[in-house]
Formats: sequence, structure tokens, C-alpha cells
Amino acid sequence: MCSQIYASKTDVEAFLAKLKITPCPHCKKTGFLIKHGSLIGFFPNNLGDTVRAARAVRVFCSNRHLAIGCGRTFSVWTADKIKHLFLCADSLWQFLSNAVDSGNKIQAFRLLKCTLSDSTAYRIWQRFLGAQVAIRTALNALCEPPRIESNSPAQLTLAHLAKAFHRHALSPIAAFAATFQTFFI
Repeated sequence: MCSQIYASKTDVEAFLAKLKITPCPHCKKTGFLIKHGSLIGFFPNNLGDTVRAARAVRVFCSNRHLAIGCGRTFSVWTADKIKHLFLCADSLWQFLSNAVDSGNKIQAFRLLKCTLSDSTAYRIWQRFLGAQVAIRTALNALCEPPRIESNSPAQLTLAHLAKAFHRHALSPIAAFAATFQTFFI
């Protein structure tokens, strides 16, 4: 499945406004893309409560009614959302930074004040550890890793991420997703 990631909701709306003149990422035919609903999931609101919300928009290359599209779909995401993860990019950055600084994943996760179980912190941490090779490889294309005194690969990865996107308006994780068109973890 193919996904496109945009920096803001305004960018997503601008993309959706130009669907009929945009080629399909699968078959490259123009004129057959249509909005095809939303991906709904749970998302924390500003008060810390969980609410059902649209996480992404589905787009369909129509092959119905004599249209010659490919019939495949793809999703359009904003960079602050992370696929298969309840946390937004800002919360994930806070969690990872606090976990690296304190060395205590549970304490760092509780600082987020979300309603997920403590074991979620360990699952997220394992996803991060498994993705570090791909993250560092992508970041090396942007800039050299910073020179810091640390034996922790996680700390080195976060320092490299912070250095690569220190001038970006989004959080480093959201900026990573928008720049490389891939999800952080």
C-alpha cells in the first residue's frame, strides 16, 4: 500500500483539491482519482481524552463505470500522525527524549498523561529500536551525525534527528515523515 505524507492539514486539502489533475501513484493515469473516505482511529485530544477522529484520507483510482483507472487506493496522511500508533509525533518525540534522558521508559510514558497501559511504552520503544538503522541511514543523507559522548544508540539517533531538523517548524519526527515520505516507526 502506498501513502503520501504532508506537513499540514492545509497541504492535504490542497492535494485533495487537485485530485482530478493528479496522476495515480500506481498506474500514473490522470483524471481518475477520487476521495474515498477516511481512516478512522482513536487520537488523544488536548484534554488527554481519547476521541475517534479521522487519521488519514483514502484516495481511490476509479475503475468503475467505464473508467480506466487501476482500482487501487492509497492514503494521504498529515505528518503529525503515525501509522499504527495512538500517539502523535509530538508526544512520541517527548516520550523518546524523556526515556533517553531519564533511562526510565515507564516514567517517561506516564509524563504524557495518556490512557494507554504501561506495557505500551515497551512496545513503542522496541519499534523505535528496530527502526533505528533505517532512520540513521535516511538521516545520513541530510547531514553528518553529531559528535556526542554516548554509548547509547538511541541517544545518538535522537541527537542526529534533532540536528537534521533543528530549523524545521514541525517536531523532528513529523519533519522526518514529511521529508522522507515514510513513517518514523
